[in-house]
Amino acid sequence: MTYGRRRFESRKSAFRRSRQRHRQRHMVRPWQAALAFLIFVLTSLLSGVTGIATVQAATKPIIWMGATVGYGGYYKSEDWVPVTLLIHHVGNDTSGNLVVEVNQRFANGRRANGKLEWSVTLPKNGWTTRQISLPGSVLNQGASVVLTAGGKTIDTVSLEGNAVSRVSLVAVITSSPQDTQFLAGSSNNATPVLPVAVTPSSIPDSVDLLSGLSAVVASVPTLDSLTVAQQKALHTWVELGGLLVVAGTGEQLAGWPTLPLSEGAERWVSAQPLADFAQESSAAGQIAASVGGISANATLWAGSNATPLLASDTIGRGQLWQTAFSPMDPSLLGWNGDAQMWTTIFKHGDSSGNSGIPEMFTTVGALSLTSVGDALAPLRVPSLSLFGIVFAAYILIAGPVVFLVLRRWRKQTWAWALLPLLSGVTSVGIYLFGGSERPNGLLVNGVGVMDLTGNGSAVSYAAEAVMSPASGELRFELPANNLVMPMSVDDQPLTDTIVHVGSLVTTTFKNIPRWHARYLFTIGEENDVGALHANLSEAYGVLFGTVVNQTKYTLDDAAVIWNGRIVHLGTLKPGQRKSIVPTAETQTSAWISDYGTYNRALTHGIGRSLGAYLSLLPTSVGGNGQEAPQAMLIATTEKHTPQLPVPEGRQPLASDKTLVLVRQLFDVTTLAGGD
Repeated sequence: MTYGRRRFESRKSAFRRSRQRHRQRHMVRPWQAALAFLIFVLTSLLSGVTGIATVQAATKPIIWMGATVGYGGYYKSEDWVPVTLLIHHVGNDTSGNLVVEVNQRFANGRRANGKLEWSVTLPKNGWTTRQISLPGSVLNQGASVVLTAGGKTIDTVSLEGNAVSRVSLVAVITSSPQDTQFLAGSSNNATPVLPVAVTPSSIPDSVDLLSGLSAVVASVPTLDSLTVAQQKALHTWVELGGLLVVAGTGEQLAGWPTLPLSEGAERWVSAQPLADFAQESSAAGQIAASVGGISANATLWAGSNATPLLASDTIGRGQLWQTAFSPMDPSLLGWNGDAQMWTTIFKHGDSSGNSGIPEMFTTVGALSLTSVGDALAPLRVPSLSLFGIVFAAYILIAGPVVFLVLRRWRKQTWAWALLPLLSGVTSVGIYLFGGSERPNGLLVNGVGVMDLTGNGSAVSYAAEAVMSPASGELRFELPANNLVMPMSVDDQPLTDTIVHVGSLVTTTFKNIPRWHARYLFTIGEENDVGALHANLSEAYGVLFGTVVNQTKYTLDDAAVIWNGRIVHLGTLKPGQRKSIVPTAETQTSAWISDYGTYNRALTHGIGRSLGAYLSLLPTSVGGNGQEAPQAMLIATTEKHTPQLPVPEGRQPLASDKTLVLVRQLFDVTTLAGGD
């Protein structure tokens, strides 16, 4: 027992010493605990920062897109409307497309349906601006722009704006909306003026997108800050009947005609001449004016030759007005007659009666040109007399002739086989005859209007209708900056139709059924088209002078229309000059119908739609024998213009008919002794 007990106690002591050594070996010393706590804190902080960065990276957008519709958010439903998109892209350089799906029914039985695409370059971690264009009636339905890249949708933005009617939109090119307050309460020919602030970067670089504006107001430095394309579009818009008001003086603008007023030192002058111009009893007192003089060709409206305050000049069909003062002058803003002064300016400067840019999407506007499709002739049907002869011969042969022959040969039972055979041969013959009369390719009808500015460019709009006896795909190419809308008749919706706007404007009609008409409705500015040159004078009510065709088109049935007279010039080939002979003048009280009688192409075939539209073109040159400061040269050409492209496809052209109305306005000089 003693031995066993001592052995047990010895093992128990050894176990206790072993546990003590284990506890000492695993005991955490103070410095170890502090180090562990520090490591824990640092790890937690790093994990928190990494988590926040991960959340931010997960929620940070790779794209942002915003849109400004129209002019400061306002637009007219009857016109093409500019839409300015501001895009911020995060990532490497790439390219994408802006896509708008259109499904619009118009009142004249036409439907626009398809996809409109615009190419866009997305810079690396940067901003970009892209301007697109849509019909105002499409915006009324709530359109959206989808940004795609690599076949995937990146972002979508809804287009929201305010459609206006019975108002005159006057754009003030400025970055501050407060700079439009000087136009408050003014009107334009009894139509209230709605002033809108348009930033310089949002000014369209296409003349077609300025058609919704009644006037534009800008300072000389602001005009000079515009891009070359923007200035050219604005200049062409004025030449075609627009009104530009230059607020204040400055250095001469490159590429523009001489401004009415020259730059000068600032001085305080009386505002009484402005009150006299506006026919207001009270004046604004003293205003600051900076002016050196007035150009020789300008018309003075307020002030004197030494201190001109308001002057204007004519540019083509439009007008350029200029003030020697700032419209934001405090004395003018507090003047009760300020609104009346601007109303008087708009009244005298309104040249919309001779505008070369019509409303595009109204039944009485250019949209009526799409009726050219009604003149498509898919099948040349034989005359009724020919059908009568064929059926009479069939009845005679299938009746008495067969009966008499079989009776004479005593083969009456053959009638069971002979009559069906005769019917089959007749049917096959009629089918083959009908097939020979059917077109063997595309049928194309196109009409358009080309308004020449006189400086080598023109605004042209057109409608082209296409039909084919076979199904297939068609493709059209137009120059860049053209506005294109594909259409069909209302009960024939378009499928897989794409208009892509890039270096060229391409329109692709896919899966076109047989005998289904498709339309291309276009408008665009044509450069280097040439011009008509005329030196016209009148004396004692007689017009004389010369006309030269410097365009690249042969002009048929050219005529000069002026002051209740029409002068027939015949055909004008490129480079050809003709003199106006007084004996060639004829009196006219209805020049449109008289010109249609002279130019028979406007009263037959596809020209009927163009002739009907001619009566809608606003112009005062027809004259009533009282006042006609301008004459109009009008003619037609059968050549394809850029607005009427030849369709590309595998099918040949069976019929290709085009007719374009060309016109240009000219000043008429009254010689001494004339009326």
